[in-house]
Amino acid sequence: MKIKNLHIITLFVLCSNSLNAQVIDTSRAINSWNLMHNYSRFEDVELDTSLHDLHTDFNPLNRDGFTYETLGIIGSAARNHYIFNRPGTSAFLFGNNLEPYMANPDRTIFYNTRKPFTQLIYSNIINPQWSEETVRFLHTQNMDPFTNIGIDFEVLAGDELYTNQTTRVTKFTLFGSRAKDKYAAFGTFHFNKFNNLENGGLRDPQNLRDGIHENNFEYDVNLMNARTTYTNLQLFYTQKYTVSEKKTFTDTLGVTTDSGRNISFNHQLMAVRNNRSYEDVIGLDDTTLFYDNFFYFHQNVKDSVVHDKITNTFQLILGDPYTDPLSARIYAGHEFSHYGHRSPDPYTMITDIDTLILLPYFADTTFKDTAATTFSNRYFNDIFVGFHLGGPPERPWYWNVDGKYYLAGYYRNNFTANATFSRQVFKAYRLGLRGNIENRNVSYFHNHYSSAFYRWENDFRASQLIRAEAFLTNTAQRFEAVASTGVWTNYLYWDENAMPAQFDGTIYILTGKFRKHFRIGGFNSINQLLIQYSTAKDILRVPLVAFKTSNYWEKDVFKGALRFQTGIDLYITTPYKGNAYMPATGAFHLQNEETIGGFPFADLFVGIKIKRTRIFISYNNGLAGIVSNNYFTAAGYPSQPGYLRFGLAWTFYD
Repeated sequence: MKIKNLHIITLFVLCSNSLNAQVIDTSRAINSWNLMHNYSRFEDVELDTSLHDLHTDFNPLNRDGFTYETLGIIGSAARNHYIFNRPGTSAFLFGNNLEPYMANPDRTIFYNTRKPFTQLIYSNIINPQWSEETVRFLHTQNMDPFTNIGIDFEVLAGDELYTNQTTRVTKFTLFGSRAKDKYAAFGTFHFNKFNNLENGGLRDPQNLRDGIHENNFEYDVNLMNARTTYTNLQLFYTQKYTVSEKKTFTDTLGVTTDSGRNISFNHQLMAVRNNRSYEDVIGLDDTTLFYDNFFYFHQNVKDSVVHDKITNTFQLILGDPYTDPLSARIYAGHEFSHYGHRSPDPYTMITDIDTLILLPYFADTTFKDTAATTFSNRYFNDIFVGFHLGGPPERPWYWNVDGKYYLAGYYRNNFTANATFSRQVFKAYRLGLRGNIENRNVSYFHNHYSSAFYRWENDFRASQLIRAEAFLTNTAQRFEAVASTGVWTNYLYWDENAMPAQFDGTIYILTGKFRKHFRIGGFNSINQLLIQYSTAKDILRVPLVAFKTSNYWEKDVFKGALRFQTGIDLYITTPYKGNAYMPATGAFHLQNEETIGGFPFADLFVGIKIKRTRIFISYNNGLAGIVSNNYFTAAGYPSQPGYLRFGLAWTFYD
């Protein structure tokens, strides 16, 4: 009887129908995913348990790149040196240089765990005069085998080394997911808040280079009372329902056939609110010398600007992008946008009355701005459509083509189109070509803005970018090489007066990226190289070369109970006319007085890993004052001189 039952079970397994829809492997201890394919599919992502990454990834900037223009302290404005990785014109204009720090749906990892999973990461600078502290807490657990919720909380805080340079960033993410049978849903809520004191950079950077003061707080700064407050809220929800599924059938001879088709619907809701305020006390400590304009009469000034956007997208998905020879997505959506900003209210006022003359009295009037303000609002409704076609990446040949077009609204007639073709070569390598073309209007605030310090009314043309890229990658060997060329027309930038401007011409851009992890025994060397050249170097200013190398020795000791690591990171860029920073608008802009770069940043580090606990201690910027004091990361903004940092990470899974 038992033998008969065994034959029946075996026959059932061999002849069973299997479905190609996405399912959760509930037998795994931890499933972790990112949302891909326009948030329509969840795909596996590896959890970060690396000992090496711990001493750098406490700073969110290092999670998405290795070379930035920064203000020298964590949580302050930062702009990626890599031109093609910068936020586009659709981003919030006055907050896009804080975007690398933000929590958002693209950076969210979703989980499905058999037991509650908790992670705590902490780091701090060991210095009695100033500090830079980070805390991150992650907890997630399942409500049932297919439903998960979690929170991700992070605080970045920097106490001033230079006067009026304190930062505090608070990030909170609530996430949840459910995937069972034919229905899957993922949702997030993100809260990002920045409270930063702004000093406008050093008044005379050469004084620091010459080392005329013993203490850093003795160097004069441009602003003593300026402050930025920026809040970003994001609500995201996506759901997918599978209408029909392809079924595969394997007979007793091992022959597999399939029937049916994968068809599903997807809906996404994204609501975003950006609110930035900037305040300063004018007339104290020569503050007015820092600003080119000033439109208020009173000293205490507070500007504010807001951008709200609600997007609904509906997708029809045909086929599976990882199994079917051809898969497709077509979608349509609506964006509601609100732009608002507070500005001085101009009106005619009486400035002088001569009462000594015969009637009628003589009144001298003039057109002036006063302390009164008004809040301007504009609303837009955009409608867009798009498509995606692709083949499965597991095959020797892989390709995909997609595009998006705006039918109505502020971005009417704007479009993007992308294509990728690649082939597996040399067994483990993938060689390919990518290309994209984009035509997009400048943001609303590029054309219309008024505040206490800046006003403009522009009629900028749409910007066009055509880009081609060749790449060679090997995931197993941790190798990536990318060469790109771009043609940029009507490029938007910020001029020497910190005003938005448009380049009346075409810029040709050449870039090359290289990354390789070498490993010989216990020795590791991770090398990253970025080369960029543009034909408009006076407008688009980036270092010609940025290079980072991390070399370390790693070994398991005490019979594998402990992993030990020690090494050095070295980072350098070629000299270039670094951009200045305007706190009133949160924008990096051109300047012609100061050259930065050419300084080697060296960090020594030691790390250990005991079971699920990782600890590191590092000495950062160890060559400051030895090679020189030219450790500036933006014009007027130096990094911190040599300092010790301590950090650790605990992971709990029980």
